Amino acid sequence: MRKVKIVLGLLFLSFGTLAYAQTTQASIVGKVTGVGKTAQEKVKVTIINESTGFKTETETNSKGEYIFKEIPLGGPYTVIVNDEKKEGYTVNFGDQVTVNMDLASEKTIEEVVVAGNLKNKIGNLGAATAITAKNIGILPVNGRNFASLTDLSPLSGKGGNLSGQLGSSTNFTIDGMTAKNPTSAGATTSRSGAPFSISIEAVREFKITTNQYDVTLGRSGGGTVSAVTKSGTNKFSGSAWEYLRTNWLSSPYDIRGNKRNNDFSTSQFGFSLGGPIIKNKLHFFAAWDHQLDSRPLIIADIKSNEDEARFNITNQTLNQFLDIARAKYGVGNTPQFGTFDKVRNSDAGFLRLDWQINDKHLLTLRNNFTYDLNKNGLVDNTAINFFESYGNDKNLDNSLLLTLRSNLKSNLTNELKAQYLYTFQDSYQNDELGHPVPRAIVEGVASKIYDNSTKTTSIQIGGHRFGQESFRNNVFQLVDNLYYNTDKVKYTFGADLMYTKARSVYGSEVNG
Repeated sequence: MRKVKIVLGLLFLSFGTLAYAQTTQASIVGKVTGVGKTAQEKVKVTIINESTGFKTETETNSKGEYIFKEIPLGGPYTVIVNDEKKEGYTVNFGDQVTVNMDLASEKTIEEVVVAGNLKNKIGNLGAATAITAKNIGILPVNGRNFASLTDLSPLSGKGGNLSGQLGSSTNFTIDGMTAKNPTSAGATTSRSGAPFSISIEAVREFKITTNQYDVTLGRSGGGTVSAVTKSGTNKFSGSAWEYLRTNWLSSPYDIRGNKRNNDFSTSQFGFSLGGPIIKNKLHFFAAWDHQLDSRPLIIADIKSNEDEARFNITNQTLNQFLDIARAKYGVGNTPQFGTFDKVRNSDAGFLRLDWQINDKHLLTLRNNFTYDLNKNGLVDNTAINFFESYGNDKNLDNSLLLTLRSNLKSNLTNELKAQYLYTFQDSYQNDELGHPVPRAIVEGVASKIYDNSTKTTSIQIGGHRFGQESFRNNVFQLVDNLYYNTDKVKYTFGADLMYTKARSVYGSEVNG
């Protein structure tokens, strides 16, 4: 057992640049002019999100320009200057929408219908693939894992890698904060192979960014997968679903053509619900996803001559071996080879609250929780592992995030994020054993198979060699980005501090 403390800190200052930083929110910019297209200075500009009541204000600079940074995604947004009004703007991940206002014209209300699949209005310093809410809604997603849609990026590869780099070098973020497992360096569920790290119902959209040169992106080699989550609005909305791959729709025979006696099915069900707690003030969004996966576990299931050749053993030899193992080594009286039911249970829960404190401050609290129990999911490395040698795997991950967006001055916006991420993984012995025991491997077990040839194989009894491993990580992350706008240059100042406390128990063969 060992305890490891890792402190990672990154303090950065963005130099003045005409390009805007990659963020998890969006921007609305524009210019206010008067008679003769002259710039209007110190004119109040207001934007309102009609679906949530989010409202904030700013003033134009000496050039008549204004900018709203880090505004919540969604819409429709209305832009108001004096009696002029433009409506219908919907913003998505990383969008910058330009809305110019001419005060010299007669009083008008202009409605602009902007579709929900709006693409980026700015050039990224690097390559990126945006997966919009529309994409997520219409594309088939096997297992409801949004990360499988990263294949839409031309630079994606197997194992979660991007740009040909190791999968462990891909950065994963949710709402701009880390969603990586410090032990495996992949997504939070990457080591366990759990079906999802967040309910797809909670994902508004996400982006695969490669060749990144943005100061707000880091901790990656090949690229970054950045997801942003949904929020509630002034209207109640929700969904409920169940997806079934039922046992009776599967073939009654296994891949060898033998009659199948074990359940082979997947059931996935859940719900989502969002709406107002206080209209135009406080909103919520919640989602829950559950997956129950059942499939046969096949251990030296000898039904035919082909099986004897495949496993290099006969049923007679297996029974003789098991009799000796029970008599001399305490192997249980339950079946140890054949076919067994294997069930995996996985849950993903999500809750988000958005509170418009006033016109200057927006507070967001969200929690993402996943749980995965994979019984008999740990397979050892011997040719034939008896049932008692299969191990169990239990995983729990939780991310709690607090975000405060503050409009400090007309040219000064601050976004503060604080996250506590906890990842937990325990490997333990089969329920039949109940406690760690040494594993025993018998090599050279001989059998005379159907064609009178003699074959040998290895058989394992006892515990799983990794059945005592345990990994716990506590990750504290604080990010603060300050956006300061002048007439000529847009500045980004920021700090990203991360502290990781890891408690890891590694070990193979520690039980003998």
